[in-house]
Parts: sequence; structure tokens; C-alpha cells
Amino acid sequence: MHTAPAMTVDTDFKIQLLTLSRVVGIGAARLRVLVQHFGTAERVLAASAAELGNVEGIGESLARSIVGFSRGAEKVKASEAATKQLELAEKFQASLITLWDENYPAMLREIYDPPAYFFMRGSLTAEDEQGLAIVGTRYPTEYGKNAAKRLVEELAPHGFTIVSGLAYGIDSVAHTAAIQNRTRTIAVLGSGTDIIYTDPKGILYPKIIEQGAIISEEWMGAAPVAENFPKRNRIISALSQGTVIIESDLKGGAMITAKYAMEQNREVFAVPGSIFSKKSRGTNALIRDSGAKLVMSAEDILNELRPKLRFPSGSTATKVERALPEMTDDESKLYSFLQDEPVHIDELALQSGLDISDVLVLLFELEMKECITQLPGKFFQKR
Repeated sequence: MHTAPAMTVDTDFKIQLLTLSRVVGIGAARLRVLVQHFGTAERVLAASAAELGNVEGIGESLARSIVGFSRGAEKVKASEAATKQLELAEKFQASLITLWDENYPAMLREIYDPPAYFFMRGSLTAEDEQGLAIVGTRYPTEYGKNAAKRLVEELAPHGFTIVSGLAYGIDSVAHTAAIQNRTRTIAVLGSGTDIIYTDPKGILYPKIIEQGAIISEEWMGAAPVAENFPKRNRIISALSQGTVIIESDLKGGAMITAKYAMEQNREVFAVPGSIFSKKSRGTNALIRDSGAKLVMSAEDILNELRPKLRFPSGSTATKVERALPEMTDDESKLYSFLQDEPVHIDELALQSGLDISDVLVLLFELEMKECITQLPGKFFQKR
């Protein structure tokens, strides 16, 4: 675990920390080492090249770069930009959490390369240490979506905080299911916390802020560029007791998250998929080659994590039943023949004894009431 010396983390400390982070060649690890060595970022910026060179991992070249930055116009510009960052954060009701803050997440502090700081909209609580990451493809099948929804429904009664990346696909399904089941959720972005490109209409992210947090180690206003996402994924796995992969090919962000989870000594779970589906090649390979636990229900996750968590031993997952809207007798009758798996309209007509024309009308009404989902080929299933 990375410890930080006791100090006052005020606005000036944060501005100096952000300023120092603008030096080319200083990433999260060197930023952490330098501040821990000198006590504050301000002292780092005031140090000589010789003093800086004595710090482990800071060579002569970087030491000279830091001194040149500190003595020139670059520092002034960076300090102004840092001040604007805090002003922008205030505008979006965000806060800057540093490694030296008491409320820095303990789970995140444990890993070998924790971020020196991150921006947060919303709040983190002690309960969030019972986190579970659910990640997967941006283009899931109905099977993948249903697996994510079902797992969140079954895990919600046990107080899990659902952690994901607010990407299209499985990530968004997991966050949405967490909101619907009234359990906390954390979204970790690869962009600024004010740049939420996957939810441009603001349908989901305000609810995440209300029921959890949106965090990022990128500066406010930062675009979602490709190089930000791998390091984002290490935070997703670090905030979680375990990571569940649902539908992924052999390469992709979800597989990177699984790799980080293994390196961080966290549990890795995978939902198996069809051997004919490219979207399941990664998850199936994790089970076959990397020792990921096969998941068929939430109980498979609970069996592994139960010793680490705060629910009674012997507790079992129970599905949270979704409150259904009012239905007519015929709608209720037809709904009873629908399943979590897709059912063809001909089969529904046969089982219900209703004419196809009547079934079509009833299915339309049920879809308008958001009780069912229509799939290609005239297949229908419960939401």
C-alpha cells in the first residue's frame, strides 16, 4: 500500500500538484515519488537539479527539465491552467482528490501505481470498498446485455457498488442496471469528467453522480483519446474486489482490465459464451487459460468473494423483481408466456391460443409499456 505523509491538502497544494504534473516526463508514479520525497509539489518546483537527481527514478536529464520548467514561462502557464482546472471543477460541482487526502479510496491506494490525483463528480463512501467491476464489449448481443442485467439484479441486495467505464455496450448496461436496482455505481472515464461522449443527452450520467460517482485522472476538458483508456482500466479493476468480463474478443479494453485485475491480485470472473461467437473468444479464453472463474449466476461470484465482504455468511443472491406496469388481462396472459430468452411470435400465438393479429397488438402495447424487447426475426423477450 502506498502511504502519504501527513500534510495540509489545501487549494494551493492542489494547484502546485497539477502544475508539476505538466512537466514532460512526469507521470503519476514520478509525481508521487517526488512529492513524497520533498513533502509538497511546491518544494519540488523550488529544488535544484542536484537535489532532484538524488530522488530514486529521477535521472539527470529529467532533473534539468524540472528546473528549466520551474524557472521559465512554462511554470507560469501551467499554474494558470491548474487554477482554471479547479475553477472548471467547481463549475461542474467536481472535486480534486489527491493521494494525500484522507478520503482517497483505500482500494485504489493499495495498487502499485495509484493515480496521484483524480477529479470526481458525485461522492465515494466506505461501502464502495465492496465494489465489483462489470465490463465487456461495446457491441454486445442480447445474451450479453441480459447477463449483465441479471448479475446486477442478483448482486444488488448484497450491497455491491457496480464499477465500469461508462462506454457503450456492457458498461452502460451495467450502470443502468445498478441505477434501476438502487445500488451504488462508479464510472471511470478516459476523458475529463465533463466530457461524457457516450451519454450526450444526459440520460444516465446525472443518475450515476446522484447514486455514486464519475471519476477520471484526466484533466477537465480532456478528450477521450485512445492512450487514456488502458490506464483508466487499471482504476476500474483497482476499485473492485473482482472484475466480471461479459463478451469480449481476444483483444479489447475488457481484456486489459482483466489483466490489471490479475496483476492487482483481484478476482477475475468471466461469463462463458458461444464457441462460434467472436464476442466470446476472450471470455472463454480467460476461463480456459487464465483461471478466470466461470460465472453462470451471482452465486458463483458470491462464493468467491463472500469471505471478503460484509454480508452474513450463507446469504444467497435473490433476484430483485421489477415492478410491472398495469396490464389488461390479455396482456398479462401473453406476458406470462414470455421468457428471459427470445421467443418467436408463432410460439407465443400457439401457447396463448390467440390469433397472430391479436398477439401483434398486445406485443406492441407491452413494448410501449417497456415490459418486453423486440428482436430481429419477430422474436420477443422480457426486459
